[in-house]
Amino acid sequence: MRKDLLKDFPALEKYIYLNTASIGLTPKSVIEVVREYLEGVLSEGTAYLDEEREEKAFEGLRAAASRLMNCGVDEVAIFSSVTEALNSIAWAIRAGRWKVVSTDVEFPTVVYPWVRVGREKGWVVELVRSRNYLVDEDELLSKISDGVKVVCLSHVEYLTGQRFDLRAIAEKAHEVGALLVVDGVQAAGYVPLDVKSLDVDIYITGGYKWLIGPMGAAVAYIRRDLYEELEPGLVGWRSVKNMWSLEVSTEIQYADTARKFEYSTSAYGAKLGMAKSIEYLLRLGIEAVFSHNMKITQYLIDELSNIPNVELVTPAEQEKRGSIVTVKVHGRDVSEVAEKLATGGERKVVASVRRGLLRFSPHFYNDVEDLAEVVEKLAQVLKA
Repeated sequence: MRKDLLKDFPALEKYIYLNTASIGLTPKSVIEVVREYLEGVLSEGTAYLDEEREEKAFEGLRAAASRLMNCGVDEVAIFSSVTEALNSIAWAIRAGRWKVVSTDVEFPTVVYPWVRVGREKGWVVELVRSRNYLVDEDELLSKISDGVKVVCLSHVEYLTGQRFDLRAIAEKAHEVGALLVVDGVQAAGYVPLDVKSLDVDIYITGGYKWLIGPMGAAVAYIRRDLYEELEPGLVGWRSVKNMWSLEVSTEIQYADTARKFEYSTSAYGAKLGMAKSIEYLLRLGIEAVFSHNMKITQYLIDELSNIPNVELVTPAEQEKRGSIVTVKVHGRDVSEVAEKLATGGERKVVASVRRGLLRFSPHFYNDVEDLAEVVEKLAQVLKA
């Protein structure tokens, strides 16, 4: 147990929490920021949330996100969820007889906006088929050919933890004039990011998983020349140059930056909280978090391989995976196994079942001691 972090994450005393890929634990200092905002606006209304404070509500998050992703502040748009961002961006891409490439093991959010918008815009969505839940990158690259307009992928896959070589994919996409749109919600917060070096066109991530922030906040890097070209799919009073003018016209005078993709009043407290959670991680150092997470997940992979009837699905090579370790459990009801892990013992093990697989997703607040206890408990459950 990371006793040094109990003050920030008191739940560690009750749980071995290995489910950050679903919801991350949020430090008390971030919770306090959200609580203070909610108490202020709910009890005092505009006496607390005046026009100046509302106009600047996204700016802390915008600045923190630009540091996290190593991009310009002007290239960051604030959203309420990754799903919202992807839909707005999908509607912004121009119509045509284009092809969109993704995979058949993606989280539904990564695929569904392109399917829905494609019906209106004449796109065809092609899903690269996986084998044993993993995607062959060479096969993926071979599908990126003339006529492809968008490649949309997760940086790290939610199910298996497979981590893609975004730079290689971006190079191939750009050769054929396609955009690379990335869902980074399972990577940002522990995988070091440099969107310029990766040469991605759009990188979107949300606050409540590895970024240990609240629900209701997300950010998108949109390359400068791209945000200048695209017209947002969702627009509103915040999309314009002067949001407080409140003037109505048949011509929308969009903001000159990626802020044009922001459009409405939203859960501002979540954005303030996500800014603080990113700052918390930046103080720890993303490189240090990545090194720690890779070390403990390697330990988990090595130990799980010694348990009969447990088969690793996650890529074994560190350069091909994130901080997610997923296994098949042969001959047992995996939901029952997960339930037994969550009961008994001094601390309950919190993991998840996805598509019939058992998924562990440790973060910096876990240590080898936690994982050794989980491996021992899993072995006992499977013996029973």
